[in-house]
Amino acid sequence: MTGPRLYSEEEVTHQAYDIFLELAPDNLSEQDIEDFNMHREELGFIEEGEPDEQWQDFVALEIEPEHFLQVLVGLEFENQDILFAKILISRDKDAPFCHILWKDSE
Repeated sequence: MTGPRLYSEEEVTHQAYDIFLELAPDNLSEQDIEDFNMHREELGFIEEGEPDEQWQDFVALEIEPEHFLQVLVGLEFENQDILFAKILISRDKDAPFCHILWKDSE
């Protein structure tokens, strides 16, 4: 029996970023979009890693670390980082899943 067919971390990180760009206008303030677009070339970051415990509060799935990736998208300033989105995305080609926690737009 073969296991699930998984995307590479790089592939799934690109997918997560594309989804972020597509959905950001509906989920972030105009100021956040402006800041991100103005600074992303020099200060933007996309960081991927193992999903943290917080996700269990938001999704009803069992999150198997080897099948999911957590991707953070933000800007890194000298005095603080601004996190625009925290993304949980599936690496399983046959079970697509993506959930995004957006920066509070207040």
